[in-house]
Amino acid sequence: MGTPKGDQNLLRRHNRGLVLNLLREGAPLSRTALARKTGLAPSVLTRLVRELLAEGIVTEVGKAESNGGRRSTLLALNPDYACAIGLKVEKTRVLAARINLAGEIRARHALPFPNPRPEGFLELAQSLVEELAQGEILGVGIGISGLVDAARGIELYSPILGWREVPLAGPLSEAIGLPVYLENDVNALTLAECWYGAGRAFRNFVCVTVGEGIGAGVVVDGKLYRGAAGGAGELGHTTLDPHGPLCRCGERGCLEVYASDRFLVGQAKALGHETIDGLAAAARAGDLAAQAVFAEMGRALGIGVKNLVNLLNPEAVVLGGERLDAADLFLPAFEEQVRRHSFPKEAEDLAIVPAELGEGGFLIGAATLAVREFFRLPAEGVTT
Repeated sequence: MGTPKGDQNLLRRHNRGLVLNLLREGAPLSRTALARKTGLAPSVLTRLVRELLAEGIVTEVGKAESNGGRRSTLLALNPDYACAIGLKVEKTRVLAARINLAGEIRARHALPFPNPRPEGFLELAQSLVEELAQGEILGVGIGISGLVDAARGIELYSPILGWREVPLAGPLSEAIGLPVYLENDVNALTLAECWYGAGRAFRNFVCVTVGEGIGAGVVVDGKLYRGAAGGAGELGHTTLDPHGPLCRCGERGCLEVYASDRFLVGQAKALGHETIDGLAAAARAGDLAAQAVFAEMGRALGIGVKNLVNLLNPEAVVLGGERLDAADLFLPAFEEQVRRHSFPKEAEDLAIVPAELGEGGFLIGAATLAVREFFRLPAEGVTT
């Protein structure tokens, strides 16, 4: 009795996914290498590659070095076979970009969002998608601050935006006719660094972002860890001092009170500077009071991250976010706190590295939510 047609189709899609993911992670590869890594029979692999070449999703990119015999043809993904659109919702604007399969930004746009009300987001998002949609678009990803129900596409609570229980993915998908995925913005950045940036070197790491808020994305064994309700990584709302100043989340003494942009803005004004940039310029010019502010911020952030290091024992801390532009001012105090107060072995082995993708990483990560679905295997446990 032959294999049922449905099972054959599932197996074919699974094999296709294996090949595409290998090329995504480690191209260029020869047909021989792909057959060895997938365990597929050479005849099956050859037929599958022929189909992928005909579709244009895979391309031949040259010859391997000769080992005395015939040189193998090398294969790679065609990064511009398809794209996805990433959106990032901020307090005063919405950013958008079209990203290809290699995580490269092909076009970007932004619109002001000075009064960030949920009812205005849909119209703004539609306009941005229409501006950027070109060629094959796999879908749209949205990165947003706060607690997110990714499965239902709902923003549960954002202290920064003041939104609660706001459906976002469903209404936008219905309006634009494309799949839409929602994720916490720090998780989206972490996914981008995992696929395309500094996280590629590690199987277990945390991505800590510093800016308007403070967040952490957690990667365990190469996979993003979201927690039972999607709330893992709310580092900014861990408590440093239960009797400290009031945080916008309603609690007191949260890490964000001592290390986010709100802290820096308050300290800048107290010292006679209008902006964080002005405070940073003064610190770099030798102003000891300004330097002390960034050192205080770095120490507070270091204590928060030290707790993560002792709890999770990651290989690395990937540090990103908008305020990485002042890393030269707060990083020494931050790193000193992390290494001095973490358990000795963990501190000795820990890598502290900057995020590689910059501010665009948030958009790349949001788009990667849709790209990830394109590369997802159709079923677990299917054998080749």
